[in-house]
Amino acid sequence: MECSENTPIIITFGVESSLNDILQLYLQKKYHLIRIQQEISLQYIRMYENVMLIIINSDQPWIRNSKLIKKIHNENIFQEVPIIGLCLKKYFKNMDNSERYLYDDILLLPCNNEDILTRIEVWTNTAEFLMNYEKESKTFSIDSLDF
Repeated sequence: MECSENTPIIITFGVESSLNDILQLYLQKKYHLIRIQQEISLQYIRMYENVMLIIINSDQPWIRNSKLIKKIHNENIFQEVPIIGLCLKKYFKNMDNSERYLYDDILLLPCNNEDILTRIEVWTNTAEFLMNYEKESKTFSIDSLDF
């Protein structure tokens, strides 16, 4: 699919070829997928203004060591973009809580393709709604409320 100015973009970091192929097959009609397989400067992805979702394979050593998520969160254009982490179940139990909280959602692998695609659809639909909604979104979790 050719990427026009209005085509929503999903950026993936470190996603394996097999999963990338599935994402391309099911999402290419509606989204332009940009796959990044090596450490890059954020300058490279700043040129994309219509990013709806970022998917990061948190098991990749070059991602864990680069503090990539913190860099993305510090970029003004990506602060409202949801970040989904992919993590093998065996690595998730060793993931530090401070790292877990950097993601908006974490998919534990292996899981079936329907689960992955459903979660991606939920996040992209939410992002599209919020982009078209005039008011600022308010989100919170139970542990952030003062009683």
